[in-house]
Amino acid sequence: MMGNEEKLMTISEAADLLKVSKASLRRWTNSGLLKSYRVGNRSERRFKLADLLAFVTTSNGTSSLLETSRNAAASAEMAEADSLGYEPRKHICTFYKSPREQWQFCRSHFLEHIGKEARIVYLYHGDSDRVINWIRSEGLDFQALQENRQLLLLSTTESYSIGGFFNTARMLEFWRNIAAEARADGIKKLLLTGEMGWANSDLPGHEQLISYEAELDQMLEFYPWITVVCQYPVYQMSGATVYDNLCAHTHVQLSDRLAPCFSPL
Repeated sequence: MMGNEEKLMTISEAADLLKVSKASLRRWTNSGLLKSYRVGNRSERRFKLADLLAFVTTSNGTSSLLETSRNAAASAEMAEADSLGYEPRKHICTFYKSPREQWQFCRSHFLEHIGKEARIVYLYHGDSDRVINWIRSEGLDFQALQENRQLLLLSTTESYSIGGFFNTARMLEFWRNIAAEARADGIKKLLLTGEMGWANSDLPGHEQLISYEAELDQMLEFYPWITVVCQYPVYQMSGATVYDNLCAHTHVQLSDRLAPCFSPL
């Protein structure tokens, strides 16, 4: 009889354990970063628990091999960005006092990313109807944007708080997968925008907020074709959180202009 240490896990079980997508597991096994075993007539992937645990070797949930792979991919992204003349990254924070002001601060970036080779990923916190109504108020066909995959509208529970908690490494991997999928679809301009009201809740892991924003900012150095807009309800944030965000973003959206933050470009 096979011992517990030899039990093979399905790709769904392995993805759930590592809190990553099945697409990431397939990519890592295809590149030889992660060992897998093929079983059955369909040659499906299976994983040993020991191999998965060995793969995850650092406190933020990534391995040295994985980091090597990411660095190589990031270098390729940067080289391509330089050749195409992209501007420096835009990691933007907004601090709004009302729903009207929230859309006002996000609106110009949203409209700039409506187009054939552009895509918007909007992470909403709470009510999706509010966001849909904003979009329709601009004379845009919300249904068509979704069907053409020009707009992906996802909830907090489908992104920041999968499984009922927030984790920096998992969220950065979430964004990397979004970027890889966009590239594969021929997208040249990507807007990622998230409503950050969840960060003021008792969600486990919310204390990682600023370190997450800082790591996201570093990651974006290699993705200048991506614009990120983080939407903060200022009435729910402490002064210290606002200041820390101004240090972790490259820009802040004001009512009349986009201004540089304290973070060096």
